[in-house]
Parts: sequence; C-alpha cells; structure tokens
Amino acid sequence: MNKIKNIILFGGSRICAELAIKLKKSKDYDVNIFTCQRQINEKIYQDGKTLGSVLKEHSITFISTEDINSEKKLIPLITNKTLGIGLGEPWSFSKSIINKFEGRLVDLMGVRLPQYRGGAHYTWQILRKNKIGACNIQIVNEETKQGIFDSGEIIKTKEYFFPPSARTPSDYFDFAVKKELEFIFEFLDDINNKKELPHNNLQESFSIYFPRLSSTKQGYIDWKWDTTEIENFICGFDEPYTGAMTFIQKEKVYLKDCYSEFNDGPFHPFQSGIIYKINNNSAYIATKSGTLIVGKILNNKNINILSNLNLGIRLYTPYKYLEESMLHSTEYSPNN
Repeated sequence: MNKIKNIILFGGSRICAELAIKLKKSKDYDVNIFTCQRQINEKIYQDGKTLGSVLKEHSITFISTEDINSEKKLIPLITNKTLGIGLGEPWSFSKSIINKFEGRLVDLMGVRLPQYRGGAHYTWQILRKNKIGACNIQIVNEETKQGIFDSGEIIKTKEYFFPPSARTPSDYFDFAVKKELEFIFEFLDDINNKKELPHNNLQESFSIYFPRLSSTKQGYIDWKWDTTEIENFICGFDEPYTGAMTFIQKEKVYLKDCYSEFNDGPFHPFQSGIIYKINNNSAYIATKSGTLIVGKILNNKNINILSNLNLGIRLYTPYKYLEESMLHSTEYSPNN
C-alpha cells in the first residue's frame, strides 16, 4: 500500500459516523462516504440521532446508492493512494471494483473471526453472555458477501474484553467504537509507515455463523425459558432496539432495563410472567427459577406504562408469535 491520501467509507452505523468525524478533524485525509437509504435512516444513538442527521450536523457529505457496482461517482475517486473501508456495507463488491482498488479495499470486522459471522453480532453475544470483543482488518475478495460470508485474509487483528457493566447492544457499541477508532488509526499509521502486514487465512474449522435478526419480528419473549435466559434475551434486544416483546392481555408491550434476582423464587411454571410486586419503579416478574426485575414496560408509543399496571397481571406471548419468530428469516436490502 502507498501512503494514503483519500479514504472511502462504505456502509453505515455509529462507527462510520464517528470515524468520518475524526478523519475530517485530522485534516490528513480526504473522506468520501457511500451508504444506502436504510443506513442513512438508522438510529445510531439513544437520543434518536440517525447516521444521516449526524453526518449533516458535521457538514460531512455522503452518497446514497442502491448498487455500489454501478455507482458512477465511485470510480473517479479510486487512485493508488485511496483506501476503501467497509463498515457493514449492504452490497457485495464486483470483481472489477475489487481489482480497481488493487488490494486496498478492506472490511473492518468488529467481532472475532471466523466466529460470529453473519449479523446482529452483539445481540448473539449478549444471549450467550460472551464478553470477548475484537477488531479485524480483512481483505475484501470475491467471496465477501455482507451478512453471509467473509473469507478474506486478516492483515491486522486485536482482541479485548467488554466490561461487566456492558449488558445491552448500546453498551457494547459504546465500548467497541472507541476500540475500533483506535484500531483503524493504528492501521493507517502502519500503512503510512510502510509496516509489513501479515496475511493470515481464517481457520474455517472454528467458524460459527448466526443470521441477521429483526427486533420487530423475532424479539418475542418465551416465558417458559429460565430466568437468566429471559434476562439475556431482554438485554439483547434493549437499546438501541425497540425492546423484547410480549403481551399484556391483547396489548403488545416492550421490555427494557432488566435484571434477574433469586431471593423470592423459584416459582411454578404456571406463575411465570405474573407481576407479583411493584417496588422502586420496577416490576417484579415471576419466572421458573427466580425473578425478573424490569424497569421499563413500554407501549407502542414508547411510553413507560409500568406505574399504571396492577399486581397479579400476567405477561404472556401467544405461541403463534413465538413460532413465527423462529421461522422468520431476516433479509436487508439497501432500501429496507
């Protein structure tokens, strides 16, 4: 790689926004962003800010395209001093685009590889109480299919641990983005200092794949699960997502801010889902082996209705929603 002067960011998410802002402030690089309509409108902060609103706030221009391979504004930007970085890009690059970059098109993969291929990485990690984070720079090749398969060589990698306080996807994002920003700028220094980079193939025997998820289609709570299983599930669909879903009578509600507790339980399975205590602005919900202490029970207007609930009311998810969530296959396109 030559000394880099121009960086093209492909994709979206919070790391895209914060990396673009930091690159612009450094004044060492020209920055261009290619994204899509879906990613422009995605909420990347808990205050509701989207990728598009953050980029506009910092006067950073971007180009939205449905197909990067036919995007006419891309090719003139690629020189022998251009680095392309994929950040959850929604497209697969054609052979001609890959060849145009001459090896300078890479993905930032913020998970251990080849474990956690696929999508919804932090939700899957939270479900398993996995606290190992990683940063990888991976060469984009013709087998790279976003959200499906990544096989390119790893030329830089670093692992770290999420703190015990990280419980929701937002917590993971908050911590990971800092690590990823440091990592990318280390990588840029490596290139500009002509450091020799390794080319390590992935060990396919360790590969694990988990598919993309839709919080609005697959976030339904099964009250037959064990206490910690439900807790992990609620945490996994917490901020910045809509929340884990269940029903109070016929009204769909969304649960957030959840902890498990075991002083009062266990309870009989028939008691699972019943609110047996409301204390300190939290609902105490019976489960098989213990209690879920839930701080937020939101209605479809995102209003916390916990204080309006009566003791003895039951949270319940009809089986048809659980079955549909298991059968649902989530696919994303540049537009939705």
